[in-house]
Amino acid sequence: MLTSTRNRSLLALLGCSVLQGAATAYMDSRSIAEPGWFVGLTLVIPTFFIFLWYWTDSTLRAFRRSPLLNAAMVAFAVITVLFYLYRSRARGERGAAFLRLLGFAALYVLVYVIGAAIMYMVA
Repeated sequence: MLTSTRNRSLLALLGCSVLQGAATAYMDSRSIAEPGWFVGLTLVIPTFFIFLWYWTDSTLRAFRRSPLLNAAMVAFAVITVLFYLYRSRARGERGAAFLRLLGFAALYVLVYVIGAAIMYMVA
């Protein structure tokens, strides 16, 4: 159950990226300024899915989460994910974990661009 939750949180994060790309392109093509609520949602929702991934991954690995690390994961997700991967992986697994993170970050940007491109073609 937790493994599927971890994977679903990553898929949901990619879904957020494609929707954000599409919505941003839509507003840009119509010269609409991004409203404050939209900016807030594009910060809060992906942060929720990052935290969900972190929670399920750390639970599966029996990694003790401190309240400070939990707060840092919400406030500074990009930096804290790197720290978490370093602390939660064994010495031989860290390089592969960092490469998977780099690949996921590239995929995140790619689906954002795809969402924006599709919206520009439709709009």
